[in-house]
Amino acid sequence: MFSFASCFLVSTLLLGIARAAPVQFDRRIDQTISDSTKDWETACIKAGGTRDKCSDVAVTAFSALQEAAGVCAQQDGADSMIDLAKQFNSDPDMIRLAQIFVQQPRNSPEKKQIPYCQVAPKNPELNGLFHCQFAGSDFTSFEGDQTGNVPLGLTSLSPPGSCPAKPDGPVPDGVQLNTLVTEPVAV
Repeated sequence: MFSFASCFLVSTLLLGIARAAPVQFDRRIDQTISDSTKDWETACIKAGGTRDKCSDVAVTAFSALQEAAGVCAQQDGADSMIDLAKQFNSDPDMIRLAQIFVQQPRNSPEKKQIPYCQVAPKNPELNGLFHCQFAGSDFTSFEGDQTGNVPLGLTSLSPPGSCPAKPDGPVPDGVQLNTLVTEPVAV
């Protein structure tokens, strides 16, 4: 018959094993989305924007990286970032950082690729720019209805997961593109 001490010992051992080898659910790729617009928000304030106005635009933009956001929400956010930059003499830093932001990979609930927006951006500064995918994505399928599997204006994308700022391939899982590149198009 087990004593209280034996039950306690077994429970403690099981808890120790569980802590040593945690169960990982390998279901999604995500990131700290607020990090994607921090540099842009700093540039906005430096250019003369109020903290509230810059923050409002930044929060709306980075919210587009969430897995439930609309397909063109990220591009719409970048358009808003550029609209505000134009209020500050087309601040080049704000525009450059908005161009990098529009290429940031988005959270993926099932590790599938995120479809590309099939509508032209409002601001010409975003023409030809589209988001990268995360390296851990399933490169055989996309989220949703399987439309938008190739960026607007292209017939294919090689290598898969790349974007103009990072043409050598996808972004490591959870990493912010703005920590890997400083220019919106690779030179």
